[in-house]
Amino acid sequence: MRRRELLKGAVLAGALAALPRGVTQGAPQNRPVLGRRYRNLIVFVYDGFSWEDYAIAQAYSRRRLGRTLHLEKLLARYPNGQINTHSLTSYVTESSAAGNAFSCGVKTVNGGLAIHADGTPLKPIFAAAKEVGKAVGLVTTTTVTHATPASFVVSNPDRNAEARIAEQYLEFGAEVYLGGGNRFFQARSRPDGKDLYEAFSQKGYGVVRSAEELARSNASRIIGIFSESHLPYEIDRRFQGVGVPSLKEMVQAALPRLAAYRQGFVLQVEAGRIDHANHINDPGATLWDVLAADETLELLTTFVDQHPDTLLLVVSDHATGPGVLYGAGRSYLESSIGLDLLAAQRASLEWMRRVLGERPEADQVREAYRALKGVALEEAEVQMVIEALTRKVYRPDAVRYGIQPDNTLSWAMVQRNPSRPDRPNIGFGSGQHTASPVMLLLYGQGLRGLSLGLLDNTQVFGLMGEALGLRYQNPTMSEEEALELLKARPQGVLHPSEVWA
Repeated sequence: MRRRELLKGAVLAGALAALPRGVTQGAPQNRPVLGRRYRNLIVFVYDGFSWEDYAIAQAYSRRRLGRTLHLEKLLARYPNGQINTHSLTSYVTESSAAGNAFSCGVKTVNGGLAIHADGTPLKPIFAAAKEVGKAVGLVTTTTVTHATPASFVVSNPDRNAEARIAEQYLEFGAEVYLGGGNRFFQARSRPDGKDLYEAFSQKGYGVVRSAEELARSNASRIIGIFSESHLPYEIDRRFQGVGVPSLKEMVQAALPRLAAYRQGFVLQVEAGRIDHANHINDPGATLWDVLAADETLELLTTFVDQHPDTLLLVVSDHATGPGVLYGAGRSYLESSIGLDLLAAQRASLEWMRRVLGERPEADQVREAYRALKGVALEEAEVQMVIEALTRKVYRPDAVRYGIQPDNTLSWAMVQRNPSRPDRPNIGFGSGQHTASPVMLLLYGQGLRGLSLGLLDNTQVFGLMGEALGLRYQNPTMSEEEALELLKARPQGVLHPSEVWA
């Protein structure tokens, strides 16, 4: 029997095989060791978050809000490093392959969840944790069935098969599911007409659909779905009065439920809309989702302080965009003005598209940008927006900017004065993911003296496994094997515009 068939059988049987310490794909020369186990594990994923996003939020928080980011305080005092993010066949990953590296410890091809390109399923670490009695929770600002949360619990060849992933969640039986994605659960919008809310209710879940219902619920197992698709951006929730729970409020609901389980718990929290805001090149939306993540981070560290048997792992899966604060003026002395101008942004481009509709008049466009983005458009820029919405004429080009018409709406308000900014001097190189290394941070008891350095993203799996006392190894695939399979099945490769995480 071939080695791959043996490994596949072991995974299907749920066997936990011995994992040699530090074995990973990527950068095995650096093998950090925790040196202890933890009862609980919290993984906080800042999706699509780069060091440029950090720099902007850090400066804005200090300059405009008068406070230091909680993330900055942790980076100054606790073990942190960077991870390389490439997937098996691409130096630019997307969230399913990045999530697989975290949850399964091996490189995979972009597009599938806990699975190799030949169909070999992998065991995600939260599934292994459930097998040993841990409670499981998923909390996200995206659809709860999106790639990052899903990669930690289920195997599926298509990350976009969210209606099927919702069924897999019912079968998996995590204790907490909180996020968006109503269309994948309600009968009238599912292709098969199944009412998954009723199915979850019959399995003992409390089903909640609003912030008020979430606050009132006393159910020990809960599924909360608060929007048709992804949750609205934090900037819209905060300034436009959108009635959904914040990321912090969802985590506040999840923690006491999970902490009640005697065998401990694993929880993934995802600040998923940071990635989406960077995809559409929306600096205001990115900023406020980063700030909302920071408020949630403070809550999580407080929980860890009160429950010292808990390890908090904070990580970004990849960078998107990214938005970069550029220097302006002589000797760059005018650069900080761009941060002040961000304060006038009070809605996302997503919200503004709804306000403008499909056939806006010029006066509507001017007023929307003035009121919601704090920007006075020139006439040519007004026409650019109208053409994008009415005739699908996109700028500057569709190769570098893949999420339209939003990228054109962003391009219309780009900073054009190099001497003194009259708009936020934040520029985006693209609307796509990048290959840059991203952050990894650990917070908890017993980490003194631990050094992380530069790691491969697959080594996050080893850290989580050591924390939980889970030692097993998923089957690997070589890049050459994967490329041969992809050549035979080109339809299995996702187009970049289909990849949103």
